[in-house]
Amino acid sequence: MNVDINGFLQMFEEREIYLKKLKAESYETNTDTFIGRYGSIIDGMLAELAGSDKPDEDMDGISSDIATKVKSQYEKRGRIKMDVGMDLNFMLIYYFFPYLLDKKDETADRFAQIFRDRWNKVMGCNISYAPREDIAAGFKKKLFGFF
Repeated sequence: MNVDINGFLQMFEEREIYLKKLKAESYETNTDTFIGRYGSIIDGMLAELAGSDKPDEDMDGISSDIATKVKSQYEKRGRIKMDVGMDLNFMLIYYFFPYLLDKKDETADRFAQIFRDRWNKVMGCNISYAPREDIAAGFKKKLFGFF
């Protein structure tokens, strides 16, 4: 498989752009920016996976490569600082997984499952995912212009 792992690493390096002052309005704008920057990388990977003879095996291999490289890039003395780990997880939860799920495609759905499981195992966490509309609905809305 010819997957742009560096594109994924860049996604995590730019996390502050997407997570800074995250609110309902900025989430929509940030999501559009994320899709513009990383949508083609993700779509290319999904296209390759859809044509694979062993899609689950390839999905697990890609997931393992990404998670392992992210972990090695951000860990110091065998650990990732808690705030950095949370930000890495948030990038997946708020942007990466919703993009996959919005595809409403069998390959994208399966990759989301496999990637989540591999990420959780490598990173020692327990994240989950939801579609974009569920994430967006979770932000507080202003009541009569307040809050």
